[in-house]
Amino acid sequence: MTDTAAPLPLSRPVKVDEIKLRGTPFSLKAEAHEKAGIATMLGLPSVESLEARYMLSRSGERVKLEGTIKAAFHQTCTVSLDDFPVALDVPLKLDFAPQEPAEPRRRAAADDAGEIDIEVRLNEDDPPEPIVDGVIDLGAVTLEFLALALDPYPRKPGAVFAEPAPEEPPESPFAKLARLKKDD
Repeated sequence: MTDTAAPLPLSRPVKVDEIKLRGTPFSLKAEAHEKAGIATMLGLPSVESLEARYMLSRSGERVKLEGTIKAAFHQTCTVSLDDFPVALDVPLKLDFAPQEPAEPRRRAAADDAGEIDIEVRLNEDDPPEPIVDGVIDLGAVTLEFLALALDPYPRKPGAVFAEPAPEEPPESPFAKLARLKKDD
């Protein structure tokens, strides 16, 4: 299967070999053309600024990322449909590990009694994010966590949803007949 997805509007690949054991600081700032692409990708009217500061540290083949994403943009109010400014400050902690080959799927096996043995794993820690070909794309990480931090139903400060007054139901035909009968 080929990957036909459009390229991300923000990409900052970092080779794992360039990350020092004691930590390497990285910062990224979206350029004007990238901000327009990010706004389109996330369905925002505009993105005024997007910056991220990360500290990456390596332990063998694993990488730990800590940092913050700061963004200023406009969202559309779901009540008034007006655009309004939003500022976000998103803290971030992630672990990365080399991408492992895909595990073959295990089939559920029926024993002699006809019971199916299925291994269930609950409450496990999140697995580390994959390091693909020795590279971590900090732009993709930034976009993913910015998208997760967006309010799915943004409401402009002070916007109030006012339910319309109920309309009076039309007079029933039987009520009209009863009035005509009284008039006679």
